[in-house]
Amino acid sequence: MKNKMIGIAFFLLMIFGLFFSSIASNGFCLGDYLLNQLGLKAWYNDQDKMGLRYTFFYALTFVIIGWRGSTKYLKESYPYLIKKMVWIFLALLLFIVPAGTEYAKDMYYSFQDGIRAVEYHPRNSSCDVEPEEQKQKVSGTINVTNHSQEELKVSVKLIDKEHFAEELVLKNDQNQNIFTLPPKQKKYLRFNFSIDKNQGKIEGGRMTGPKIKLIEQS
Repeated sequence: MKNKMIGIAFFLLMIFGLFFSSIASNGFCLGDYLLNQLGLKAWYNDQDKMGLRYTFFYALTFVIIGWRGSTKYLKESYPYLIKKMVWIFLALLLFIVPAGTEYAKDMYYSFQDGIRAVEYHPRNSSCDVEPEEQKQKVSGTINVTNHSQEELKVSVKLIDKEHFAEELVLKNDQNQNIFTLPPKQKKYLRFNFSIDKNQGKIEGGRMTGPKIKLIEQS
C-alpha cells in the first residue's frame, strides 16, 4: 500500500512537470507564472522572454523523477499501466496537457482584476505598415478578451523596437486612443494612423502578434 501511494505521487509529479512547461495559445505558461511568484527567473531575460528558458529544465526534472518513481513503485500494483506508460505519456503530452493548459489559463485570468484580467491573443492580431508620400500608414487589429466582470477602458502601446524606433500609441480612424472593452467578451481593437518615416525601421510589411502594452485608463 505504501509503495502504491508513493508511486501515485510520482505519477502526479510527472503530469505536473508536463503542465509546468506547457504554453497556452496566448503565451501563458503555468511554470513561468509560478516561478515569478516565487521570485525566481523563468527566462535568462525575463522581461523580453529571451535566452535560456529555465522553466523547461525544471519541468524536465519533474518529468524524469516522476517517470522513474512511477515505474519503480507502481510496477507491482499497476503492471498494465507501466507497460502502457509511453502511450499514456504521449496522450498527456499531445492532447490532455494542452487542453488543460488552456483551461488553467482561463482560470488564471478569471481571478484577476482590472488590466490584469485582459488576455491578449497574438495569433489573432496583426499590424500592417504601408509607405505613403512623407509618412507611413500603420493599421491592423489587436484581439483581446476582458475576463473581468467590469467594463474597462484601455490604451494600447506598440512596443516593437525591432520594427519601430519608439513606442507608438495606437489610434483608431477617429484619432482616438482609448478603447472600451465590454466585460466577459472578446474584442478586436482596430487601429489606423500615420507616423513619420523616421519613426519606422521598415519600409512596409505585416507583423503577426506585435508586441504591445495595455494601459488601463480611468
